[in-house]
Amino acid sequence: MRRYGPARPALTALAALVLAVVATGCGGDDGAPKEVSQEGKGGYPWVATDEICNALPYGKLTDLLGAREEVAERAKRAGGGAPGFTCTQALMERGQVAYGGVKVEVGFSFTEGVDFAKQVFAGGRKDTPTTVPDGHLVDVPGVGREAFRFGYDKPTDLHQVRELQVRDSNLLLTVVLTVDARQQPTTESLGKLDAAVDSFARGVLDAVAK
Repeated sequence: MRRYGPARPALTALAALVLAVVATGCGGDDGAPKEVSQEGKGGYPWVATDEICNALPYGKLTDLLGAREEVAERAKRAGGGAPGFTCTQALMERGQVAYGGVKVEVGFSFTEGVDFAKQVFAGGRKDTPTTVPDGHLVDVPGVGREAFRFGYDKPTDLHQVRELQVRDSNLLLTVVLTVDARQQPTTESLGKLDAAVDSFARGVLDAVAK
C-alpha cells in the first residue's frame, strides 16, 4: 500500500522531516477538541494556504524545547494523488532548555475520503516494522482516531528523532521531532518528548479542524 505521509528521517533517500509539542490537547473554549465528521469525505477539506503553518500551536514547545524566532516554512508536497504540504519550524534555545538543534515539521496529507485514509494508514502501520528494522512501533491512544509512534532503538544517543503518525477522519498527519539533547537521554526525558509530540499533534488537529 502506498503511503502519503512525509518520508521518515534517515530511513529513505528522501529529505528528512521533523516535529513536536507538550501538555494537554488544544480545544474549543471549553477545552474539548473540535468534532469533525468521521464518515464519507471527512472533516478536513484541502486548504491551500501558507497561513496554516504559522497557526499551529508551537507555543506548547517553549518550556521544553525553545522559542520561535522566524516564521515557519511551507512546502507543497505532491505525491500519490493526495494533496498535502509540510510545515518546517526551527526552535531557538532560550533559558534552561534541555535541547538544541530543534527542528519541527508537520506533514499533512488530505485524502479523498475517510475509508481511503484508513487504508493508507493501515498500510503504513503494517509496512513500518519491515521497512525500518532499527526501531519499534507503539500504538498511541488519544491522538486522533488512530496513531502510532515510531521509536528508534538508540535511547542513549544525544541526537534523537521522535516520530508520530496520526489519522483523524480523512487527514493523515506526520509529526516528527529532531533534537540534540544536552545530557544523555533517559526513559523519563524521552517520555516527556513523546508526550510533547502527542500533545502538539492534538493541537494541530484542532487548529485545522473545520
